[in-house]
Amino acid sequence: RPGPHRASRRGVVSSRSVDRREAYVVSHTHWDREWYCTFHEFRTDLVYVVREVLDRLEGETAFRHFLLDGQAIIVEDYLTIHPEDTARLRQLVERGKLAIGPWYVLPDEFLVSGEATVRNLLVGHAVGNAFGGVQKVGYLPDSFGHIAQMPQILRQVGIDSFVYTRGNGDEIEHLGYQYTWVGPDGSEVLAINQCGGYCKAGGLGLEQGWYAQTQRRVDPTLAVSQVRAFFEQVAPGTSGNVYLISNGCDHYPPQRELGAILEALREAFPDTGFRHSSLSAYLERFKSQSLPLGRHAGELIGGKDQFILQGVWSARMYLKQQNERGQTMLAGVLEPMSAYTHFMHGRPYPTGLVDYAWKLLLQNHPHDSICGCSIDSVHREMLPRFAGVLETADRELRRQMASLAPAFAREAADDREMLVCVANPLASRRSEVVERLLVFDPPGPDIDRLRVIDASGRPVEHEVVDCWFVQRFWDVDYRTELFGETQADIVAAYAAQFPERISRDATRRETADCFVMLRVLANDLPPVGHAIYRIVETTTGQTEPETTRTLAVGEDTLENDFVKVRLHGDGTFDVLDKRSGRRYERLNRLTDREDIGDEYDYAPAPTSTTVTSHGIEGQVQTVRRSRLVGSIEARFSFRIPDSITPDRERRTTEQTDCAVRVRVTLALESPVVEVELEFDNRAKDHRLRAEFPTGVIADHVVSEGHFYVNQRSIAQPSGATWVQPPAGTSPQQGFSLVEDGEHGLAILNRGLPEIEATTEADGGVVLALTLLRSVGWLSRDDFDTRRRRSAGPMLPTPDAQCLGEHRFHYAVVPFEGSYLEAGITELSQRFRTPVIAVQGVADQHMPGGAGLVEQASGNTCVTAVKKHAKRDTLVVRLYNLTAEPVVETLTFGRQVKASWRVNLLEERQGTLEVRERSMDLTLTPHEILTIEVAFGKEEA
Repeated sequence: RPGPHRASRRGVVSSRSVDRREAYVVSHTHWDREWYCTFHEFRTDLVYVVREVLDRLEGETAFRHFLLDGQAIIVEDYLTIHPEDTARLRQLVERGKLAIGPWYVLPDEFLVSGEATVRNLLVGHAVGNAFGGVQKVGYLPDSFGHIAQMPQILRQVGIDSFVYTRGNGDEIEHLGYQYTWVGPDGSEVLAINQCGGYCKAGGLGLEQGWYAQTQRRVDPTLAVSQVRAFFEQVAPGTSGNVYLISNGCDHYPPQRELGAILEALREAFPDTGFRHSSLSAYLERFKSQSLPLGRHAGELIGGKDQFILQGVWSARMYLKQQNERGQTMLAGVLEPMSAYTHFMHGRPYPTGLVDYAWKLLLQNHPHDSICGCSIDSVHREMLPRFAGVLETADRELRRQMASLAPAFAREAADDREMLVCVANPLASRRSEVVERLLVFDPPGPDIDRLRVIDASGRPVEHEVVDCWFVQRFWDVDYRTELFGETQADIVAAYAAQFPERISRDATRRETADCFVMLRVLANDLPPVGHAIYRIVETTTGQTEPETTRTLAVGEDTLENDFVKVRLHGDGTFDVLDKRSGRRYERLNRLTDREDIGDEYDYAPAPTSTTVTSHGIEGQVQTVRRSRLVGSIEARFSFRIPDSITPDRERRTTEQTDCAVRVRVTLALESPVVEVELEFDNRAKDHRLRAEFPTGVIADHVVSEGHFYVNQRSIAQPSGATWVQPPAGTSPQQGFSLVEDGEHGLAILNRGLPEIEATTEADGGVVLALTLLRSVGWLSRDDFDTRRRRSAGPMLPTPDAQCLGEHRFHYAVVPFEGSYLEAGITELSQRFRTPVIAVQGVADQHMPGGAGLVEQASGNTCVTAVKKHAKRDTLVVRLYNLTAEPVVETLTFGRQVKASWRVNLLEERQGTLEVRERSMDLTLTPHEILTIEVAFGKEEA
């Protein structure tokens, strides 16, 4: 019907620009690389599906196009088995008959970092372009919700559309299935909701969709009925006369009897033009209607029409922790240090190793993988990938650090000129306490005369923690270990096994290796750079550096110039913010509640029981007492129910003791109260959280997201008509906090992506940090938080109970003013991103002091410092933390010859003004800005 009309159900105004309805049938397969089968099992199926796709695209007139799920890794997986089909595949892509990319894998968006999302697109485009090009469509058919900055990310890779299924709340009622999605910076994309999901028209002509994977006869008449029902469902919420029919589903082969089905559809619907085509063609035709569309801003995290599956933020938490370590080591340490040693010291940039490590990490980022909602064998296979990422980064970083400070001199006599090389990979100056195990060949030094001086010869605050004389054992290279904690663990294991070979007897100094555990206050470390500290023996009375700062360590207290902490036997602690006088009491209260849900979702039992650690009698002791850093810890037994009852109605009366160790650490110059919690999980079917009653009265919680800091209302929608009501929990990246304009409390974390904010009777906000969720099923259909519907195969997953020992790292930061004024983002980066250090010698070392790049303000966050993917230039990415324009100054360690603004694919968008070694960058509100910098001659 020509002319505008108002939709009956959703209130969508449809401006009919043509009389004839047009339907674009897009055949596809959604390929979960691993899920209820392993990667190897699914790839065996993939080989046959892709081969059939190629044959039919080449041999059938009616079969014009196929969408290979928007992830380029499928091409690599197939060609690993059938490399002889490379030319066939490339030709079909070049002819526009086969669509690949733009992603490398289809990721979960909330559980990976913003940088990982960018690298996913970079790798996806690189792989896709090698085979004829990528489809420029923001295709994310099955991600469990969508981040707020996705519109800007897509626009910065040349994509102006977004095709999705999950994430809408009540706003879909007035938006309809097509609308304009707006990012925090104002970026816009055309959003297309796949009403009913990407499987809605999968397996046409078959009574059940899974028959598509069999030889069951296709009935074109049934296909007509299915498409008629589809039109009736989507028409009320559809603008215009152009429809998308998604013809495929999970692991489906191409639609059989497509020619006969299309013929039957054209006969049954003479007023509809059916085209077997691509997403790109559909989008271009839809946009050509120039329809007035609704607008929506903000993340898509609702469960009105589709499951959102919030429980995946805490399922198999060990995977999230490993992923955070991998992302931090690649984007936070390896790339910046590789750029530093390359551009400042002429070392080759390890492009191949970096690219390999990123691709390996990205293979763990599909939603069924990183979400922890697959069978046990799938998640066991993820662990070697994470290990490969960390081991590759560690080994390469050790080589880079050795290029700055070699472990041995060219002449043995010069090995006594010892130094410690400390590197800071962040783009801001920082001071950190560094703990190192130093190895002295015999004869060992006089410990009382050991001193540390900086590059200018000034004394540096330090302390000797311990000293041992050790019988040498084979092939343990302590000198190049990057972290003192790793060194200490190796020594402890050796001492436990061979106590007779390690001694504190100084008479052995002439014959045995001398191990000295040294603690150094590394002040004012250069940004993306390194500093050198010399280890010397001098006269006993040498003057120590003067300091007015203090750190007091008591039996159950820690105190510095910023905070005072008191630890209780039950693992809770009180924090006094000495700057404001505000006190936060009984933080870190453990609460444990049953979980009758599955890997996708948490669910309480009908008869619920919560156990807390409050009042448990534990033992508190001092474990580290020094001028530079102090640690105290509480040990206690947390007695909780064994499991749930067989009828899943309540927790059992039988209980088990879970050993808990809570270590609280405070450094001399930091307001960050660090917490390391060890928990020996001996129970099943439960959720463990650490609660922080902040006392702060607020109506929203602030959580770091992806190139954006989210502000989410504590009050939740009722969700009465949603297929999945809100769970109350929210995703986070590095921190969450509450603030009232004068004060606030932030909770930092390493790889713990789930938080919940609730309000007490007095209005104070309690933040609950999920530590562990133990369940035994991939999916179930017998609990209420998902309205008793299954989200996947109902398969047992005993490993998801996460039995055994776990270690969690998080921190508390009280602050005054706003979180921006308090620099919480930078403190969070420092908490997650370690400095690295090695023992070296003076012979052929590289002097430190000049960093590669430094940011000046606290209003932006630098997320990437790396070499350009193709050119010998530096790439820096940062984003505006604020809703106001900001000017950021970047200062470089070398003279800048030229600079360009680039998009997220590192393609140049225009030149930037530079001074000799610095540049001022104006960022619009919430803008993601990437720049390219040339220090010398480089090819355009």
